[in-house]
Amino acid sequence: MMMKSRLQEILGGFGDSKILVIGDFYLDAYWIIDKTRSTLSLETPWHTSPVVDQRYSPGAAGTVTNNLNALGVGSVYVVGVISEDGFGTTLVNQLNKNGCITDFMISSSDRVTPTYLKPIHRGYENVAVESSRFDIENLVPSSRNLEDQVIENLNACVPLVDGIIVGDQMPYDNLGVITDRVREEICRLAIELPEKIFYADSRTRIGRYKNLVIKPNRFEAKRAIEPEWAGEDVNIDEVKEIGKTLLSHTGQSLFITVGCSGIVVFDGDEISHVPGIPVEGQVDPVGAGDSVSAGLVTSLCCGGSYIEAAIIGNLVASITVTKIGTTGTASPDEVINRFLSL
Repeated sequence: MMMKSRLQEILGGFGDSKILVIGDFYLDAYWIIDKTRSTLSLETPWHTSPVVDQRYSPGAAGTVTNNLNALGVGSVYVVGVISEDGFGTTLVNQLNKNGCITDFMISSSDRVTPTYLKPIHRGYENVAVESSRFDIENLVPSSRNLEDQVIENLNACVPLVDGIIVGDQMPYDNLGVITDRVREEICRLAIELPEKIFYADSRTRIGRYKNLVIKPNRFEAKRAIEPEWAGEDVNIDEVKEIGKTLLSHTGQSLFITVGCSGIVVFDGDEISHVPGIPVEGQVDPVGAGDSVSAGLVTSLCCGGSYIEAAIIGNLVASITVTKIGTTGTASPDEVINRFLSL
């Protein structure tokens, strides 16, 4: 088990670390609708939905930056693509507000700003229910010129940082920031610059990354080697076999998360199961994977071993999942306090 002094040593380096997050930045938009103010429209047979409050925050790859900033990472750079619209302006403003360096973000009139619009309907006595989400996403592939801009900004930013986190969120091929060409460039840079931590997280394409540290969950890992798999669960023994296959493919150490059971670490020939941290009471797993990513990569950038990084990733996630109704983050003090409570 990690000692308190070692945990403090690793966390103490977070403030000097510099990390780039590249990928699909979404805007999470929460519109609070007060149904008690609703009236019947004069022009249609529908009641209105009066929006009385709005909240915005960076989502998808932006959720990783939220966690990095909360953990006290010294510099968080971002490379992504937004549209020249109000949602794009709001997203960049929120990233700046959270302390991100947005000099390498790209604005294009040919793209939309990916946005998850979440209506929250409020009734009497403050009863609130979130209704079906509205998704704004790009429906056509990026142009070659836009890919060139992403690759150029990536190459300009990589020399400035210790670690690179790839957030490959878009479920459809080549419609997001991480196209096949961009992914090839990232994998090339990972070979060229072995002193830097290159790390990828992708729901549907994790098996396409080579020379990078990857962190699929157990289902993503299973589908990476068996695309047609449609089962309901993957046990830890299966995870260990899947990880061996992925290790031979990626050529780099990797992590596979196994829900509340923690993380299985594959570091060369060594396979280790780092158990999850028990959490009491209600939990909200939204964004837990992104908080793990932030803890893992920053720990590796600060000299932590893969096992130590997994322990810190588990600690961070055990805090964020307890923050109900929001995509939670964790501070270094919270991480230390959770560690001391075990």
